[in-house]
Amino acid sequence: MLKIEEKEGLFAFRHEAMATELTLSLGGVDQEYAKGISYAFFERVDEIESKLSLYQETSDVTRINLLKKGEQTRVSEECIDCLQLAMTASELTSGRFHPFLGVDALKVKGKAPAYLRSVFQAPVGDPSSPAIQIDPNTRQLVKVAEGVILDFGGIGKGYALDVAMEEIEDWDVPVAMANFGGSTLLFKSEDEDSPWSATLDGEGFVPFRNGAFSSSGVGFQGEHIVSSVGETLLWERSYARTYSAALADALTTGAMLMGQEELDTLCQAQPQLVVAASQGGKLWGGERFRKWGG
Repeated sequence: MLKIEEKEGLFAFRHEAMATELTLSLGGVDQEYAKGISYAFFERVDEIESKLSLYQETSDVTRINLLKKGEQTRVSEECIDCLQLAMTASELTSGRFHPFLGVDALKVKGKAPAYLRSVFQAPVGDPSSPAIQIDPNTRQLVKVAEGVILDFGGIGKGYALDVAMEEIEDWDVPVAMANFGGSTLLFKSEDEDSPWSATLDGEGFVPFRNGAFSSSGVGFQGEHIVSSVGETLLWERSYARTYSAALADALTTGAMLMGQEELDTLCQAQPQLVVAASQGGKLWGGERFRKWGG
């Protein structure tokens, strides 16, 4: 299990968002100043959720999902940005993570927003074919395929952490850790003499100051992980570290369907990220994961 060692003297603030609990821990500032930082952070997270949620009727995602083939809509900068990050993650995982696998994922979950009932009645689209076309300059998005549902469930929490951490950069906070439901975490520490410490399966990390962790596992997310080509889960749990919480979030989903050789190739080709996975009590890639520097 991944365990983060607690720092002394941090102020912790909690907030419900994206159907789970978000904790923001801050240090190097007084309590009242930390409280103001937390308000700004949580407000930005809520704004991201209002734009990217599958379950909010006025979100960009809802409007995209209701489009018929050939129809278009204008979306937020955050939606465009998250879509581009999601497609990067899809390329890195050879399509194992994909933002347009929503139909299959929601059928596995057994629940879906009422507005999607009509979409469910349509034939499922081919995820290997383009679902949308985007003009980043005008933020216009055109639906080019039927039977596809956009779902940021595997990347949205991490993306919200990245954006909200940028929001509080001007607040001059030396130490911050954001923890979204225990599965996606983002770290910041400006003090070289006070890095973060962690352990994975009881073995310690090389001390680090910045970066993101994410984890997925059959116990709390595996039943929601689907493959576009019928692959089965290869791991009981996966872990990812990189500088982007969004990318780490998505990589752990895709990693659950990737074999050891393929994961090793990914880590060698992308030194800014590292992935580990466990099966049957055995951890693969743990040493490299614990040594990755942030």
